[in-house]
Amino acid sequence: MSIEDVVRNTSAHAEPDGAYPPVRINIQGVDGIGKSTFGANADDAIFIQAEDGLKFIDTQAFPLCVQWNDIVGCLAMLANDNHAFRTVVIDTTDAASILAEAHVCEKNKWESIETPGYGKGFTAVAEEFVRLLGYLDHLVNMKKMNVILLSHVAVKPFNDPTNEGYDRWEMRCHKKVNHLIKDWVDFNLFANYDVNVDKDGSKNRATSYGNRSLHTKFSAGFDAKSRLDIPPKLAFEWDAFINAYKAALSPAQPILAKGVK
Repeated sequence: MSIEDVVRNTSAHAEPDGAYPPVRINIQGVDGIGKSTFGANADDAIFIQAEDGLKFIDTQAFPLCVQWNDIVGCLAMLANDNHAFRTVVIDTTDAASILAEAHVCEKNKWESIETPGYGKGFTAVAEEFVRLLGYLDHLVNMKKMNVILLSHVAVKPFNDPTNEGYDRWEMRCHKKVNHLIKDWVDFNLFANYDVNVDKDGSKNRATSYGNRSLHTKFSAGFDAKSRLDIPPKLAFEWDAFINAYKAALSPAQPILAKGVK
């Protein structure tokens, strides 16, 4: 076997019929911004619910997962059964992380995730997420399914080694899980309301009219990345994202090597 037999071009591109390579996305967003609605509008979506948030959304979903192995079982069904779903949505990563914590505590007979000390409990949770991402990789590569992870955020302190520390929006999951997710996805995106801040004497006055945006590039206030050159700010809608994704999928815009932000 020669090198020509095994080397291939890795650049992805959209097809003339509008088909596109499956995409891995993490949507970070403040409460109530519409993360679940974004996922429900994706192509032929099926939800894996780690929290009960779909009561007023018309979509397809597995029953609510109450244990970590429920999530694994849903992924196994999608991998092994014939179906027409093209997108799997996990709602949410932080709720799934809580189930993973309970799972590793039960498995190891720990009273709490802090019981083993030295961060070993959260290392065990991260190991469960490594397996989870492996199952999702199978759906992407073998079933050609999109993966959308939905993640709540909270304001957390950020220790910048090149500047003074400051606060920023971060995923609620433990940092070990956060890093795994951010590295795995093709697009780590941040959804928020558009806010204008004006000076009112000695105070700042913020105003918002409910417009929502999806941010695709890194900012001091939040983390985001794209492996394609798409606009830095989009309307927070599935169609806006997928159209930008398709437009960027051309020979002149190959997907960046994994790990490049």
